[in-house]
Amino acid sequence: MGRVFLLGVFLIAAAGLRGDRALEIALIHVEAIGGVKRIEALQSLRAHGHVVTSGKQVRFTMTAARPARIRLETDAGGRTLIQASDGEEPPWEFDTGTWPPQYREMSAGVARTFAADAEFDDPLVARASRGYTLDYAGELTVDGRKLVRVLVTRKFSETFSLLLDEETYFVVMRVEHRESAGGRKLQLVTHYSDFRPVDGVLLPHTVTLTVDGKATQQTKISRIEANPDLKNVVFVRPKPRPAQATP
Repeated sequence: MGRVFLLGVFLIAAAGLRGDRALEIALIHVEAIGGVKRIEALQSLRAHGHVVTSGKQVRFTMTAARPARIRLETDAGGRTLIQASDGEEPPWEFDTGTWPPQYREMSAGVARTFAADAEFDDPLVARASRGYTLDYAGELTVDGRKLVRVLVTRKFSETFSLLLDEETYFVVMRVEHRESAGGRKLQLVTHYSDFRPVDGVLLPHTVTLTVDGKATQQTKISRIEANPDLKNVVFVRPKPRPAQATP
């Protein structure tokens, strides 16, 4: 009984140490990318760039605002796709490639991923305010680069790892596992690079996605506007006009 009790105390203490180290890493990260005041002053942004996937290039404009509002507009070959969320109602989309084009709710899988990506701050900045639990998970070396690993858990179900450069404390990778439509487990790694200041906050301008080690998509951001005017930006799904009664 005594040994079991001591083991329980040791495990609780170890978990506390991991949490303390993770918080320390998060605080260093916040300062490294610009500090609390600059991050909080960045209330919204608008990014312009393009995505390359399957050999095709798609232009996009993304507008995001605190806490979780986002609108993404893409254009390819005359086809326009709008995807948006106000952070409260289910994410929606409007696709001129379907007929008749209409404002519709996203499918569950797409909506879940879109909503997760819509969060304005990364988990090390948001932490408990957005329901994240952080645990220190050691260090590793990838391609000669020393990285610090933080395990992120949300609502006891969503788990992924963030890898930070040991020198800069920038988040350079996000590693997660998902299941394909066919039930196969996949490893998704998102690589972040080309960090540039946006009103004093360092943000990545190149994002590369690999699936089981194979690069499948790369996003290149040409410029990011800080705190743009949002009065004409629609995040809420437009409601259809009620049919007029015939006389």
